[in-house]
Amino acid sequence: MLKTKFSQILCLLIFLFFCTVLLSVQKSNAGLETIADAELDTICGQAGVSIAIKNVEIFQYIDNFTYTCPENAFGTCEGYLSLKNIETHNRNGDTALYNYDFGSITHSGLIHYDVMDCRIASEEDWAFGTAPTQIGKLMTSVIAPVWDQEVGYFIGNIVFGDPNEGGVKDLGWADVGIFDLKSFRFYSAPHGSGIDFESDFELHIDTLTYGYQESATGCETLEINDIHIGDTFGYGLGTDDPADPSTWYTATGTSIGEFKIGDIFGDFTNGIHSNPATIDATDSVPSDNGAATKHAGVLLDLPMEGSIRFEQVKFDATDFGPGAIDGTHSHRFFIEMVP
Repeated sequence: MLKTKFSQILCLLIFLFFCTVLLSVQKSNAGLETIADAELDTICGQAGVSIAIKNVEIFQYIDNFTYTCPENAFGTCEGYLSLKNIETHNRNGDTALYNYDFGSITHSGLIHYDVMDCRIASEEDWAFGTAPTQIGKLMTSVIAPVWDQEVGYFIGNIVFGDPNEGGVKDLGWADVGIFDLKSFRFYSAPHGSGIDFESDFELHIDTLTYGYQESATGCETLEINDIHIGDTFGYGLGTDDPADPSTWYTATGTSIGEFKIGDIFGDFTNGIHSNPATIDATDSVPSDNGAATKHAGVLLDLPMEGSIRFEQVKFDATDFGPGAIDGTHSHRFFIEMVP
C-alpha cells in the first residue's frame, strides 16, 4: 500500500514539475540581443532541483542479516555474525516517521540537490606558514536546512557463530535511537582514486542500549542516553555546566549547530586551507608484519570538528551520570579497511 501510494505521489510530482516548466516558458523573439555586463551579472543558471519529502511513514522488519567470513585456505568458513529480528520504530514503537505533521504544518523536509563550481581554499599541505591559494572545484551538494524524523532500530538478537569452535553464542540485543536529525548538509567531489566530502549535521539520539547475555536466562544492559551531537554547547559561557544537563542548550531546545566531518571549502580569506574527508580505493595497504606484500583495501581520512554530550550512562542499575566532549578538532583521523 505504501509503495503504491508513494509511486502515485512521485508520478504526480513529476507531472506537476513538467507542467510548471512548460507554463513558465514565455514567448521570445528569435533575434539575438546584446546584454550589458551589469545586466549579465544578474543572470544565473539553474544547476539543481529541490524535492519535498513530507508525511512519510515506513515500517520495516528484517528477519535475519548475516555477515559470513570467507572460506580460509582449507575451504572452511571462519564464522559469521548475524543480526536477527530487526525493526524500525518511532518513540511510540510504531512506524518510523519522516517530516510528519502532527496536526500542524511544519517547514521541514525540503532537500536541495545542486551541482556547483566553487572557489575554495587549496587543500591542506601540512607545511606550516604557507597560505592557501584560491582554486576552483566542481562538486555536488545535498542540503536539508530543516529536517524532522523519528526513527530507531531494535535488534532482537545478535548471534556469533564459529564452526571451528563448535558453537553459537547469543551476544544479546540492541536498541539504537530515536535518531532525531535536525538538519544536514553533504558535499562531495571526485579526486584520483576516490572522493572528497564534507558532512555537516545536528543529531540527537534518545538511547544507545546494549543488552548483553550474562547467562542463559538473563541479560544486563549498558545504556548511553540522550546523546547530542553538534557544533557547540557554549562551554564556559553563561550558566553552562557540562556536569548538569539542565544547563545545556538542549534543555531549552536551542540549536547546538552542526557537527562537521571534513572541510571541503576551507577559508581563503582567513588563510585556512581546506581539509576534506576522503574515501579511497587502493591496492597498496602495507602488511601488518612489515612484509613487502601489499593488500587491496579502502582508506578513510575523517577530520572532524564539534562537540558531543550525553546526559546519562547506565551500567545495569548503576548511574554514572553525564559526559561531555567539547570543542574537539581532529585534523587527521585515518582508517584502513582490508578484507
